[in-house]
Amino acid sequence: MIEPGIANAADYADALLTARKAKNILVLLVLVILLFQLALFFGARYKIELGADDGVGHPASPLIADLLKYLVGLTDFLGVVLPILLLADLWLIASVMLLGRLLGVSRVIAAFLWCMVLLTLLFPWQAFLMNQTFTSTKFEIPGVLYTWSELIVRGRVHPSGFSLSLLYWARFVGWPAVATLLLLSIQHQSGTGMRAALGEAAVRSSPDVRPTGA
Repeated sequence: MIEPGIANAADYADALLTARKAKNILVLLVLVILLFQLALFFGARYKIELGADDGVGHPASPLIADLLKYLVGLTDFLGVVLPILLLADLWLIASVMLLGRLLGVSRVIAAFLWCMVLLTLLFPWQAFLMNQTFTSTKFEIPGVLYTWSELIVRGRVHPSGFSLSLLYWARFVGWPAVATLLLLSIQHQSGTGMRAALGEAAVRSSPDVRPTGA
C-alpha cells in the first residue's frame, strides 16, 4: 500500500511538471512575439516595402502589407493575453509549492512579481491614449509592443536631433530588448525554483565535508 505522504509528493510533482511545460511554452511564445516585432521593425526601417504607405516611390504590395498588418495585430493581442496566462501559471506553481511546503518558492514568487511588471510593459497603452493615426504631437507613454499604425507613421521615419533619436531607438529597440531580458529572467528564476522543488537542483557539497568513514 502506498503511503499517503509519498502519494501526495508524487501528486505535487506531477502538477509542477505539467505547469512547467505550460510555462515553457508561454515563455517561448512571448519571446517569439518580441523577436518578431524587433525583426519587423528593422526590416521595415531598412528594407521591407509595406505597401502604399511606403512614401519613397516603391510599388505597393497589398498582400504583404495585409499579412504583416494582421501579424502585428495578432502579436499585440497575444502579447497581452499570453503574459496573463503566464502570470496565472506562475500563481498555480507558487500555490502548489506553498501547499506542499517545497523549496524554491521564493524564486517563483519573484518571477510572479516580475511577470506583473512585464505584463504592464507589454500592454500597448499608446493604442488607447493616442489618436488612431498617431499624428498627435502630444507625448504619451507607449507600451513595448507597437501597433501597425505606429510602425507606418513613426517607425520608418528617423527623427532629427540626438534626444529624439535616442527616444526613437529606445522605443523600438531599447524597451523590447529590456522586455526580452526581463522575460528570460522570469524563466530563469521560476526554473531555478522549480528545480529546487522537484529535487533536480545540483547539491554542492562543501570541500570540508567528507563522507562518513573516509
